[in-house]
Order: sequence, then C-alpha cells, then structure tokens
Amino acid sequence: MISMRNITKTYQNGDVETSVLRGVDLDIEKGEFVALMGPSGSGKSTMMHIMGFLDQATDGTYMFQDRDVSRLSSDELALMRRGEVGFVFQAFHLLPRLTVLENVMLPLVYLGIDLKERKERAAKALDAVGLADRVDFVPNQLSGGQKQRVAIARSLITDPAVIFADEPTGNLDSKSSEQVLGILRDLNKAGRTIVMVTHEVDAAAYASRIIRMKDGCIA
Repeated sequence: MISMRNITKTYQNGDVETSVLRGVDLDIEKGEFVALMGPSGSGKSTMMHIMGFLDQATDGTYMFQDRDVSRLSSDELALMRRGEVGFVFQAFHLLPRLTVLENVMLPLVYLGIDLKERKERAAKALDAVGLADRVDFVPNQLSGGQKQRVAIARSLITDPAVIFADEPTGNLDSKSSEQVLGILRDLNKAGRTIVMVTHEVDAAAYASRIIRMKDGCIA
C-alpha cells in the first residue's frame, strides 16, 4: 500500500538547513498495524505527515497504492487527504460548538454528500466506537477517551485506505488509552490499515510491527 524510497526531508531557515529525514526506505502492506517509535526529533511525525499527504518530501519516491504521489500539487494532496486517509490526533481537534454527530459528519460536507447520507454514515461510525448514545452531546460533555473515540469515528467516515494516528493516547489516562487502542486493534482486525506514531511501549504493543526511528533514519 505504501512504498517509500530514499525519502529525505530538509527544512531551510535562512542559511540554516536542518535534515529531519535522511534517505528512508519503508514499505507498509495493506491490512498492517504499524507503530512508529522513536525519541523526539527522530523524524517519526514528519514521516507520518508525508505518508498522510500533510507534507511533501524534499527528495525520494513515495508510491501510494501503486500511484507515484511524490510530486503532487497542493490541490492534489488535499484531494488525497479527503478521500484516501483518515487522521486521529493527540489533541482530538473537535469543533466545540458542534454536536458529536456533526463533528463526525464534517469530512463528508467537503465531499458534497447529502445530509441524509451524512447522518446515516456518522451514526454508523459512532456505533462502531461505542458512542451511539452520545450523538447529541457536544465535546465538553465528553471525557478525553470519548473525545478520541469521536475522532476515530470521524476518521472512518470517508472509508479511508489508511488511518494515521499521531500519539492517539497522549492525553488519556490508562483506562481510556486501552479503550482507544482496543478500537484501533479491532479496526485492524476488520481489515483496516493503521499507522500509529507513539512513544509509549504499551501502545506500540498493540501493533503487528514496530518501526523504530533515530536521527531521521529507521534504526
């Protein structure tokens, strides 16, 4: 599903050049649950951002489902983000004035899906994460774990090829973390491809493969 060859990422700030990724090669198969681990500054989040079309490599080749996406335009990257991938972030990124159902429906608005289908698909996604009884709540009425489950439901709504989870348990207590990771594991068992960035060994244990990064390389 994902094939990356000699991926480099360099940031330029005036005369200062900072190399974040240094010639990374990586393959991820459809249906895998992969954890990216490494210390701060190792390049794991940058790798995820490139894989998820939030950023582009400075050099190298990125094949996504046999399509070369290395040099897509900003508009083409946006289309890939909308239709091909889902995201779960540490900070949830829920809109506080929208209900749980409306938050989950939001990605479908940008795809032009009609309201009836948006509601049906959002309700189904919330049921999949055990929150069918919270559709009319707003985010400040939810626990941290429930907010992250809403975020997972939102990531599922477009039926993405891959779900990228960036430190999904970073703001959660141990019980909520187990619930969220259990949902990701169940989604993977149902055939969903999951790529998770984490610094937590207990979280990485839910993955089928752990990739460790150090100094911009796969260690």
